[in-house]
Amino acid sequence: MNRSSRWRPVLVALLAGPRAGVLTARLQKAFDAQRRAEDRLRSFVADASHELRTPLATMHGWIDLYVQGGLRDPDQLDHAMERMQAEVGRMRLLVDELALLARLDAAQPLNRGPVDVVALAGEVVDDAQVVSADRAITLQGVAHAVIDGDSPRIQQVLRNLVGNAVQHTRPGTPVTVTVGSQDGQVAIAVHDEGEGIAPEHLPHVFERFYRADPSRSRDSGGSSGLGLAIVEAIVTAHGGTVGVTSAPGQGTTVQVTFPATAP
Repeated sequence: MNRSSRWRPVLVALLAGPRAGVLTARLQKAFDAQRRAEDRLRSFVADASHELRTPLATMHGWIDLYVQGGLRDPDQLDHAMERMQAEVGRMRLLVDELALLARLDAAQPLNRGPVDVVALAGEVVDDAQVVSADRAITLQGVAHAVIDGDSPRIQQVLRNLVGNAVQHTRPGTPVTVTVGSQDGQVAIAVHDEGEGIAPEHLPHVFERFYRADPSRSRDSGGSSGLGLAIVEAIVTAHGGTVGVTSAPGQGTTVQVTFPATAP
């Protein structure tokens, strides 16, 4: 007797009882949840495959050109190697991001400890000012705000938020990072003075591989579409919340909150 046959009499008896309606509704809810999870997994795998296909095709094209003797000039060969190196870097980043999301989805334990969010934010802002010297990137708010968290992951949240604000705004657009602490919560808000996000895109900005602007693809050097999804996953794993407010012409603010450490 297989496993399903062994449990069939039990299910029949339960469904015939006085609480059959309640049980049926709960079973249907569980089946629906499982189906949604399977659908999300299939979509995730398909999207990941699509993202990896482009750099692989680019590398294959350069290699094929070399095999056919089309890269005899040393300068052309150097250019081909540079392009392939760039694609390898993009694939490595994408694989690392996918692996991180898989670990967070599996609820693997975080390496928690006291984390001064203000100090981390200062480091991220300093780095961003060097990389994007054409714009004002400032830090304001409280002097100290400590949470119980995984320091590298919290820093990644900050880097993703600031990097996202820089990448999706015009050169010279100011970015402000604000850290606040109130009512047992530490809040981090990253605001840019860019063009904003259209209302129809706002509900989807934390979805994996979602791009509000379809032209921001890997082909044009755009992001992988995982930055804000990683932010949400890390914040959620810390028991925090994440949200975004934006309007065309009024900039965008992404805010995350974490439970503060008791003084």
